[in-house]
Amino acid sequence: VKPHEIRNYLLEKKSEGWDLVGAEQTANSISLLDMKFNKKTVILLGNEKNGIPADLIQLLDVCVEIPQAGVVRSLNVHVTGAICMWQYASQHVFKYL
Repeated sequence: VKPHEIRNYLLEKKSEGWDLVGAEQTANSISLLDMKFNKKTVILLGNEKNGIPADLIQLLDVCVEIPQAGVVRSLNVHVTGAICMWQYASQHVFKYL
């Protein structure tokens, strides 16, 4: 999805019954380890420097963060995406293999 089309895409998916999950540290985010993904889930990743824009965070059902140790709590966006997809797959794909 092109950046200028993301908002409309998310609104469309939400109207189709998809859960919108953002990988972002917010005051209300939950641990990725505690997240129970629905089968119909869209995972939104933000820009490495600025994260998910505030106007898109408002559309999300939940934000998740990856638990980390240490002072600097940041991962490259491709690493975050891979970890989130692994967690989703562990709940919906791997149990059927």
